[in-house]
Amino acid sequence: MANDLTTTDRAAQSKAVGAFANSTMWNLTSAMAQADGVDVVAVLAGYERGLMPLAEAEPKGRSLRDPSAAGALTTLLGDDLAMLATKIAPTLATDQADAWIKVMCVALSDLPGRVAREAATAALHRPMKFLNEVESVIRDEAAAITVRHSVALRRLKQMADAIARASMPSTTLPDDDVSTGPMPLARIRALSRLEGWPAFKKIGLSTGSFTEDEIDAALSEPVEQAQAA
Repeated sequence: MANDLTTTDRAAQSKAVGAFANSTMWNLTSAMAQADGVDVVAVLAGYERGLMPLAEAEPKGRSLRDPSAAGALTTLLGDDLAMLATKIAPTLATDQADAWIKVMCVALSDLPGRVAREAATAALHRPMKFLNEVESVIRDEAAAITVRHSVALRRLKQMADAIARASMPSTTLPDDDVSTGPMPLARIRALSRLEGWPAFKKIGLSTGSFTEDEIDAALSEPVEQAQAA
């Protein structure tokens, strides 16, 4: 499944977290549980870098790391535009097509490279008769794509904020909390009320901090008994 984040490959799992944030199936509880072990802050930073305008990510179409090399996104965008040129004007001379592609890469460089590429791919399925229609169609597609990526960014920020909150000392935990020995049922019950509980539960079970039976006991304990404990 495209949104299955159970892989042990951390790099692939991190990439999948970003993809899941883009999904219509996304919800915070599922995302937190499935992204266990992933550096969400790093994923967020990488996602933000990916939405940098192409003109900044690859100035004049060149790689930032190696200015002597062509930028990867610019090159790929050129390939996408070449397909559009072939579809719309199949008899266009090679030198004319190359010049058009170069101009279009510059014209679209205010868009993030990934957005421009996605929009160019979508534009391939839009009916067009002339090459001068391409830019407006790509920008039309890019508007909706940009909104989707903005939503994904907000979701990743929401995850990062939830993780940060969960790492802070909570005043809802019992005063007699101890760091050694079996975890008190009152602490398990307090943890279960936190937003990041699915992730805490998974970690706690894997480290032996508590068992399924102890979770059941903590969550089923009568309120009166819990208050008297």
